[in-house]
Amino acid sequence: MREFSRKDRLSDQIKRETADILQNVLKDPRIGFVTITDVELTNDLRYAKIFYSVLGDESEKAQTGKALSNSLGVIQSELARRLNIRKAPLISFHLDTSAEYGAKMEKLFKKIEEERNERDDEGNSSRE
Repeated sequence: MREFSRKDRLSDQIKRETADILQNVLKDPRIGFVTITDVELTNDLRYAKIFYSVLGDESEKAQTGKALSNSLGVIQSELARRLNIRKAPLISFHLDTSAEYGAKMEKLFKKIEEERNERDDEGNSSRE
């Protein structure tokens, strides 16, 4: 069985700690229902892209993005304190729209299936 690499373990820890910082340390009301979905670390562990999703409309997503950008220094220093490594990676936040994209695709697939069923029903009724 393959052990998880240091990069994987650190990504997981950054994900957990960032979520905790957003929930328990930051008091910015602009940060709504945020979920940390993924963390991508470079191979040298110097940079971390933190992907997040937000429950809400476009304005709430924009507000959350601004709040995260404004709080970047606080989050960075808190992460550095918690990670217990020599040099903490520089972080950047990126909105994760994959869940929305998946929901949109699911909706399209259902619509196609409904149209296919309607055509099949019309074809069957005309043969009778």
